[in-house]
Amino acid sequence: MHETPQPHPAFEADYDRFWRRYRSEKAETQELDTIEHLGGLRPGMRVLDLACGFGRIANGLAARGLEVVGVDSSRHLLQIACEEGHPSATYVHGDMRNPQVDGRFDVVLVWSTSLGYYQESDDEATLSSALRALVPGGRLLVESRHWDTFGRTFDSYTEKSHGDDVLREWHRYDPLLGRQCTEQEVVIDDRSTRRSYHVRRYGIPELRSLTLRLGYDRVTAHDEGGRLLTPTSERAVLRAHRPLTGDEQ
Repeated sequence: MHETPQPHPAFEADYDRFWRRYRSEKAETQELDTIEHLGGLRPGMRVLDLACGFGRIANGLAARGLEVVGVDSSRHLLQIACEEGHPSATYVHGDMRNPQVDGRFDVVLVWSTSLGYYQESDDEATLSSALRALVPGGRLLVESRHWDTFGRTFDSYTEKSHGDDVLREWHRYDPLLGRQCTEQEVVIDDRSTRRSYHVRRYGIPELRSLTLRLGYDRVTAHDEGGRLLTPTSERAVLRAHRPLTGDEQ
């Protein structure tokens, strides 16, 4: 169905230029700690990182003794992930809606607002594929900006720079569809490129209902430090489990 994965316009070849350095080392360590904590991870366990990008999280987890498979549709970002890779991290060019990976995993990640860039049916396909990839009792972790907080401080314009290169974005929010619509201008070496995209901004209650409907159970919500989510948390992590089989309950 999705045999030829194509990178989303929001993640073109210049994505890493503007986004690779936006997280501090301290913040990145906290992300890895949160994933280990919420995922119940121990060295030797298997993690599937859907939409892994340039391997920021996958390589970090692999360095902590985990076996990680990263899937992404961008060959450019996967090349960076491999070049900076760890022996315990394997990268696959593929589609997060139907990843072609071997075996089952203890944790599946859809991290750093990787859900919502296509249609809602595509998001359902991604979460369904994650469910199939998990071992019984395995955990799904979906991370993004927390809309309860972000929606109150929504910026209509954002800008990032790297040297003389600039990424400018104009945003608007469609409350009927729950979508952020963005017009983007990228200026690199004085050459300007324009494109547009949208992101479905899911609230945690929506994601909870969706995962339960797809067959997950024991759904909880947490902040960026792994604590229980509050209305003022900056980021949100939804955790859901693949149900145990009858013999394991």
